[in-house]
Amino acid sequence: MQKVDYFKIIQNHIPVYSLAYRIYVPHVTLVTAKAIKIAKKLKLKPEQIRFIEEAGMLHDIGIIKVKSIKIGCLGELPYIQHIIEGRKILEAEGLPLHAKIAENHIGVGGLTKDEIIKNKLLLPQRDMLCETIEEKIISYADLFYSKNPKRLFMEKSIKVVKAKVKGLGDRQQKLFDKWYKQFE
Repeated sequence: MQKVDYFKIIQNHIPVYSLAYRIYVPHVTLVTAKAIKIAKKLKLKPEQIRFIEEAGMLHDIGIIKVKSIKIGCLGELPYIQHIIEGRKILEAEGLPLHAKIAENHIGVGGLTKDEIIKNKLLLPQRDMLCETIEEKIISYADLFYSKNPKRLFMEKSIKVVKAKVKGLGDRQQKLFDKWYKQFE
């Protein structure tokens, strides 16, 4: 598998001198660093760790298509759709495995079709769930970092993450507890 130049992809989609870029790069870098630390602890293969690095750096690329002024994203779509837009961008870049992570990293391990329908989310009505260990690690690591400019570099405490996860539902809470035992 050829190494992906993720900075080239990021810079092709997010203007380098924009607020969005200044928020995006630290966020994905911190998430990726945490994910790589977990991957090494689990003794994943070098090619798995490289994939986690690439996919971690690209997992939120779709934010550039959404409207979130506080993080410099001036698109027209609701924030939740960054997962679908990220998938589209990365598929167009010829990266279908990376694209899957862009789509399923949200929450704890992604979303089920039932959760999408129940919560009336503006997403395709289908399961978008983490399946591989790489997907699970990135989804987990993402829970610990915000794109809020005031807290960008601060890792959330386990107490804060658990409180947020509790509000997502039983499936997510059980999955998080399982991942916490596995990854920490």
